[in-house]
Amino acid sequence: MALIRESLRVGHLLTHDVFAYTSTVSPSIHHEWGAGLIAYALTHWFGGNALVILKYLIAFLVGALSLRCARSMGGCPTQGLFCLEWGLWTILCPIAILLSRYGFLSVIRAQAYTFLFAAGCFWLFQKDRTGNRTWMVVWLCIFPIWVNVHGGFVVGIGLLALYALERALSRQSYRHLVLLLAGTFLEIFLNPFGSAYFGFIVRALSMTRPHIQEWRPVWVYGPGWTATFLLAVVIAIYAIAKSGIRHAPGALIVLATACEAALHCKLMPLFAIAWISHVPAYLEPTPFGGWVARFHQRRTGFVLAVWLIVATVYFADSVRWQFWRIRVPQSEAPYPYPVGAVEYLQAQRFTGKVMVPFSQGAYVSWKLFPAVKVSVDSRYEVAYSDALVDTIFRFYAAEPGWEETLRRYPTDLVLIPRTSALAKIIAESGWHEVYRDREFELYARPGLALPFCDRTAEFLSGVFP
Repeated sequence: MALIRESLRVGHLLTHDVFAYTSTVSPSIHHEWGAGLIAYALTHWFGGNALVILKYLIAFLVGALSLRCARSMGGCPTQGLFCLEWGLWTILCPIAILLSRYGFLSVIRAQAYTFLFAAGCFWLFQKDRTGNRTWMVVWLCIFPIWVNVHGGFVVGIGLLALYALERALSRQSYRHLVLLLAGTFLEIFLNPFGSAYFGFIVRALSMTRPHIQEWRPVWVYGPGWTATFLLAVVIAIYAIAKSGIRHAPGALIVLATACEAALHCKLMPLFAIAWISHVPAYLEPTPFGGWVARFHQRRTGFVLAVWLIVATVYFADSVRWQFWRIRVPQSEAPYPYPVGAVEYLQAQRFTGKVMVPFSQGAYVSWKLFPAVKVSVDSRYEVAYSDALVDTIFRFYAAEPGWEETLRRYPTDLVLIPRTSALAKIIAESGWHEVYRDREFELYARPGLALPFCDRTAEFLSGVFP
């Protein structure tokens, strides 16, 4: 959104970074520029709460497409409400919701568009299995939008390639899919960055991102998260084994997304969507599927009552948290926002360079640019090298040589989480504290005079936009 704001100000889409005072990559390929344009337009015309509506709309559409795909695969697209696939889908749905929740925790992230388009892919592939080829026109019309709202469009190419491979292995027609893949590759050029986009995608796909937790394996999130994932995998394997691989269309996609989710938690929602779109239909001919059918026939009222109670409890909890409003928390994990520090800098009308942690830089830029430039923000591959991001993380961990970072990148203020190792030792280097609250501190370079402000007694919350 900050990119779009500044691009509108200068009259063209920026391809060089203007927010950081450290070294940045060039050209700067903003693969989420389309998502930023949508978000900026919505907040400009309708206010910040429009993003909340957008998030819930995307989540609803993902669920609707997944259900449509599962029912179509099970052969009951026009049956009543309680056809077998509906019953299986409702029983399995809580697992999928748990596995995908991190993809929808924030107000809106560009990756949510990839989840929506992926759900659409599964439904379109099912149309192809029935012999309907009109979906290819829909694909070619929608794919350029995907290219410009999120770099996750490579997921779409991968899903299409896996589907083509599945068709080839089962000795079904697949030449039309090869042609579609070729057309899809050509449509990548329909972006404002031209051929440079390809180089960016190659770099982004090859990065390891060791400091970013959501790119780590599933087990780093604890036993509960891991157990839920393993349960989903076991159910999928059981269903595929019982129904037979030939009667489990899309199994290759489900297993491939499971492997990616195991290695990178960021892709867990993608697996959850693939899983809930396919596995209910696989379970239909199994003994478990038969049990669900009989249970629904005898206990329809009970199932409805359970779902009504669960929905009421969750809705009441959501109302308590005012789900319709955007909240900018100062003191909530995993990534609190430096609300108080930003307000302090605004009050002082500060202009200069601020060293910030990786996760907080974007908020500082949104609120304070152009008066303030930051050291780094969470755009990572878009604007910064691996070496710089690693340097910033090591700086806040106060590893040997941290002072060299301040000499290499002349800085006026350092924003420090109070729990970081740096907070314990930076005062020894001659920097002095000018601001403090429950979560963050601001330290000024020697010679920079700013009044001290202590807000540790306050509970802070920001506003957006």
